[in-house]
Amino acid sequence: MVNNNVSADHITNRKADWFFSYSGKKLFNPGRPEVREYITSVIMDVVRNYDVDGIHFDDYFYPYPDKNVLPDLQTFKNHGRGISSIEDWRRDNVNLLIKHIADSINSAKPYVKFGVSPFGIWENKAQHPEGSETSGFSGYRQLYADARLWVKEGWVDYINPQIYFPFNYRAAAFEKLLDWWSDNSFG
Repeated sequence: MVNNNVSADHITNRKADWFFSYSGKKLFNPGRPEVREYITSVIMDVVRNYDVDGIHFDDYFYPYPDKNVLPDLQTFKNHGRGISSIEDWRRDNVNLLIKHIADSINSAKPYVKFGVSPFGIWENKAQHPEGSETSGFSGYRQLYADARLWVKEGWVDYINPQIYFPFNYRAAAFEKLLDWWSDNSFG
């Protein structure tokens, strides 16, 4: 279906099957290999053609959940790569994208830094033994972003977690998250 609110040659019209609609937004479907390749090519166009010191991603990987189900089951069936859980597959899609971008930047211009600002809670200790002493929404479980892995594997040069919580906040205390991220910086 053509989106008449944008140019006829806009990517959402040219490659409509690369997107899904969720919460009133049209979003790239990171489960499609060609989408991950396209996003990497856009980043690399900037890296190769502009004098930048770094590339920075905000925390949006998969959309923040609402009452709707993500419409990517068919993509999972078509591009599952042998992964049995759709949640693990979504995390792997983001991991593949982050690693591919990191490798591409390092290959072209190793001095260009690559970093991410993920959601402040990677995962809660109640759901994962290496998680933080928190009880809130987590980037790992709800956004399918395994930011701890990216740091551990060296795929990002820096991490700038969004720990926008007050001190002594019951569900996610700033001081606990600051310590957790510091302890999980892997040098």
